[in-house]
Amino acid sequence: MHVELPVELWITIFRLAADDEVLYANSNPTTAWHTSNWFKLTVSGVTKWTLRSPQDEVALLQHRRTRQMKAIVSTCKYWRHIGIEILYSCLYFELPSNIIRICGALDRDRHLGRLVRRLHITRYFSREGLSTDDLELGLVSVLQHCRKLETFIIEWPVNTAFTAIADALCTYSSRSLRTLHVHVPPTELAKLIWTLDSLQNLVSLHLEIGERMTEDTRLGSAGNVSLTFPELAELSLTGDSCDFIEQAVDWEFPQLRSFTFDFGAHRHDLPDIVEFLANHGSALTYLDINCMLPFDIPTILEQCPLLTSFSFNPDCRLGDDQALPSEASKIVKAPHPNLTHIGLHQLLHAFGVGYAGAYARVDPLIARYVRHSNDLNFAALTKRNFPKLTHIRLLNRTLLRDLEAANGPAEICYERWERWSSQCGRERIRLEDCTGSELGHLPELDEDDDDDDDNDDAVSDDSYLPAGDPVEQVQYLTRQIRRLTTALQYGPLVANTNTY
Repeated sequence: MHVELPVELWITIFRLAADDEVLYANSNPTTAWHTSNWFKLTVSGVTKWTLRSPQDEVALLQHRRTRQMKAIVSTCKYWRHIGIEILYSCLYFELPSNIIRICGALDRDRHLGRLVRRLHITRYFSREGLSTDDLELGLVSVLQHCRKLETFIIEWPVNTAFTAIADALCTYSSRSLRTLHVHVPPTELAKLIWTLDSLQNLVSLHLEIGERMTEDTRLGSAGNVSLTFPELAELSLTGDSCDFIEQAVDWEFPQLRSFTFDFGAHRHDLPDIVEFLANHGSALTYLDINCMLPFDIPTILEQCPLLTSFSFNPDCRLGDDQALPSEASKIVKAPHPNLTHIGLHQLLHAFGVGYAGAYARVDPLIARYVRHSNDLNFAALTKRNFPKLTHIRLLNRTLLRDLEAANGPAEICYERWERWSSQCGRERIRLEDCTGSELGHLPELDEDDDDDDDNDDAVSDDSYLPAGDPVEQVQYLTRQIRRLTTALQYGPLVANTNTY
C-alpha cells in the first residue's frame, strides 16, 4: 500500500495503531478502579474463565504494541525509517537479561536512546546466569542513553542496586521524568528521599517498600529534608510505608489529587493516615486505603470534602461499632457532598465461597464477626450519607473468581447477597464487581470470547483510500495497518528484526 502522506501523519497513524495512549498517560493504570477482564484459559484440556488484572492488561498491551511495531518497521525501508522512533520510544523487558542485549544497540546508535520515553522492567528472572551486578551495570548503561525518559517502572526489588539506579535517574533524567514506579527496601529510604528531592517534575509516583527488619530506620540528614512536588498528582504507596508517610506529612503536594495506600497484610504500626490527610487531603478526588487494621473513616472523609472516589476495607469495625450494637456503621460525621463511587476491598467471608468459606467451617466465630462488620459497613452506604453515590464496586478479584467457581454465593450467605442487592436497588445505586459489570453477572463457557485482541477492528475489504475528510483517511489507514501488522507480526520478516 503506497500512499503519499507527510511523515508527521504517518507517525500519528502508527501511534494510533500501537495504542500508545495508556502507556504515555503519566498515570498509574493499575489502581483499584481500573477494571479486570474475564478471559478463557485452557489447562490440560479443561477450559475455564479466569480474570486478567489491570497489570496483566498493561503487559498484554505492551506485548501487542511491540509485535505491531516490529511488523511495521519490517514492512519496508520507508516505514522502518519512520516507525523506528515509535518502536524504541517504549522499552519493555520481561527478562532483565535482555537489558544487556539492548545496550549494544544503544551503544551503536546513540540517537536511539534519545527516542526512549518509557522503560518498564516487569520482573527479575534470568536463565542465562547473569549476576545482579551485570544487570545493574546494564540498566545503568541504558539509563545513561535515555536522556528524555518520562516513565520508569521497575517491578522487582532493586535492593543494593537502588543507589546506582537512583544516581543514573537523577543525573540523566531529572528534568524529563514524569512517572516513577520502584520497589525499594526500607534500608534505602534515606537514598529514596534524596532521589525524590532531585525529581521535582514527577506527576505520578508509585512506591513499593519492603518490610522493616528493625524498628529503627536510619535516615540521617534525610530525616530533616522538606520536599516540594509542584506537579505530583498521583501518590501510591504499597507495603510497610510507615516511615515514608511520617516524613511526607510535612512535605508539600500542591497538585495532589489521587492517594493510594495499600498496607497489605501488615498488622503493626499503622501509619498516621489521618494526620497525613489533614495536611494533604483537602484537594483529593481519589482515595484508596486497603489495610487489615481499623482506621477513622469519618474523620478522613471530613478531611477530604472533594473526594469523588473512595475505597476501604469493610472487614474492619469502624469507630464505636465494636462496643455498641447498631444496624449500620457511623461512616460519616455529616453527609459527604461529592462521593459518587465507593470501592470495597476484601469481603472474602461475605458470601461463603472459596478458601474463606472452607475456613469459616473450621472457625465460624471469626467468619461471623467479619460478616457482621461487612453488614454494618455496607448498610451505611446510602444516599443519606452520600447524596451523590451512584456506584459501589467489590474490588477483590479472588472473591469474584470464587463466586464464578461456585456459581454464586453459598446458601448460608444468599440472604446477604439479596439484602445488599435490594439495598442498592432501593437507593438507585449500581452494585458492581471488579470487571465493572453488575454483581451476579458471571460469564458462561458457551459465551463468545470478546477478548480477542487481534480481531478488534472489523473493516471492509475496500483497498482504496477514501476521499474527503482527513480524519476518515487517518482512521482508514490505521485499520489497514493493524490488519497488515496482524498478518506480519508472526511472519519471517519479524523473526529477522532486533528484539528486546
